[in-house]
Parts: sequence; structure tokens; C-alpha cells
Amino acid sequence: MIKKTLILFFLLIFTTTIFAKEKLIVGTYDSFASEWGPGPEIEKLFEEICECDLEYLTTSQAGTLLGKIFMKDKDIILGATYDSNKFSDFYTFRAYDYGYYAFIYDSNSLNDPPKTFEELINRDDLKVVVQDPRTSPVGMGLLVWISRVFNKNKEETIRKLNEQIVTYTPGWSEAYGMFLDKKADLVLSYSTSPFYHQEYENNYNYKALIFPEGHVKEKEYVIIPKTSKQKIIAKNFISFLGTEKIQKIIATKNIMYPILDSATPSKMKDLPKPNDVIGTSTKEELIPLWLNVTSQ
Repeated sequence: MIKKTLILFFLLIFTTTIFAKEKLIVGTYDSFASEWGPGPEIEKLFEEICECDLEYLTTSQAGTLLGKIFMKDKDIILGATYDSNKFSDFYTFRAYDYGYYAFIYDSNSLNDPPKTFEELINRDDLKVVVQDPRTSPVGMGLLVWISRVFNKNKEETIRKLNEQIVTYTPGWSEAYGMFLDKKADLVLSYSTSPFYHQEYENNYNYKALIFPEGHVKEKEYVIIPKTSKQKIIAKNFISFLGTEKIQKIIATKNIMYPILDSATPSKMKDLPKPNDVIGTSTKEELIPLWLNVTSQ
């Protein structure tokens, strides 16, 4: 009897192991995997074709996605912005969407929005909320933007803008929430943010400030670390993200331009698209500069 029980026990373990689905661990930022983000639908559709179990592990601070602690045990990192110091160490990577950093305002509340970046910097009647560049790629994007537009005057520009900033939030969600709660006139976001309000709220009051000086174009990447235990499934996932159906989901739920132009929603196509401002700058250079200004 004991022998028969042991045989059945080991047979159960053996069959469970054979038929267990492979697990794909995807590290990303919280809004991507949230119920209103593209994550859940992408998870469902990919699991239908991969016969795997996709699991999201999230952080509220997108700037930490490429940190060693967060990357540990992840098969995929999704949502990181380009970092030349780190991307060379990855197995492979590919962009899946992009956007332009921009300030968003409510046209019902702000009747005289600044028309240029320089005007914004020199205004003293605005309340602005932005993200901490140490923890948010969007906040870091502002420093890069200032560096490219104002170049030699970037320190003074950061100082002037800092006088109008209500607070620096850890991430994008906190900043945008404060803006929607009327605690600021402007919020740093993406030029595509008005699409959300138009598409889901039929609200056309929210607009992006499009400056003639140009805007920073930022791509978001899906990355396979060299330590990934599921490289084959991960590569299939990267290809999956590039299909038109998934690109449409990303555009309408992540509120960013899809890499595949044909997947761009019509309302997003109607939004004013900024000119790209080109330049070079590094986090190592800009963070100390920002800290020096904001600590005074």
C-alpha cells in the first residue's frame, strides 16, 4: 500500500512538472500594468498564444527600472528609456512607443498660457508640478530638454523654473493627479496626454503647450537582460509588442505614439506634433546641477 502511494505521489509530481506553464516575469512601471493601462489586455492576449504565465512586477518609480535591485530575476524590463551606459549590457532591446515631453494645461483655467519655453521660464505667475529626475524619466527628461534648448544657460534656467515649481513628485502619476486636483497650472507630461481626456472623457479642455524651441522625443523600450531565464519566450514577446493589434492597444491605453505609425488612433493623429530638439547630455552631468540649484 505504501509503495503504491509513493508511486502515485511521484507520478503526480512528474505530470505536474511536465504540464506546468513557463513563467515570464516582466518588470514595468505601475501605470502600464494597472487595470486601465495596456498591461492586462496584453497579458491575456500573449498568454493565449505562448502557453505561458506572464506576471508583472511593478514599481511606482519608472526611473528605477534599470536598477540592479529591480532588474533581479526579471525576464523582461518594459518601459525604460534609453541609457547608453546600460543598454550595451543587455541581451537585446527594442522600442515599442514614443512621446514628446510637454507641459499640459487646462484651457478653462489658464487663459494666457506661455507661447514659448523662454516665456514659461520668465513667468512668475504660474504654479508648475514636475517629477523628481532621480526617480522619474519624465523629470529627467525636463533637465535634458532644458539642457538642449538653453545649453550654456541651463543652470540659470533650472533656477528660474524652480521658483515656479510647487513640488517634485516621485513619479508621473502623483504629478498628474495634483494637476487634475487643481493644485498646479501646468504639469510636465507628454504631448499626447490630451488624447486620454478626449478619448475617454470627451473633454477637449486639456492641451499641450507646443513650443517653437522644440521638444525632447523619448522612446520607451522593452529589454531582455542577459540574466533572463526565458530568452526565447521573451523574444517572442518583443515581436508580439510590435504587431499592429498590440500597437493599437499601447497607443490607446498607454497614451503614447506607437512605433508602428499605422496603429496611431485618429484623435492622436489630430494632436499637434512637436518638432524634435536634438542634443547630448548625461544624467551624471545634470542631476548634480539640479541638486545644487534646488538645495539652495
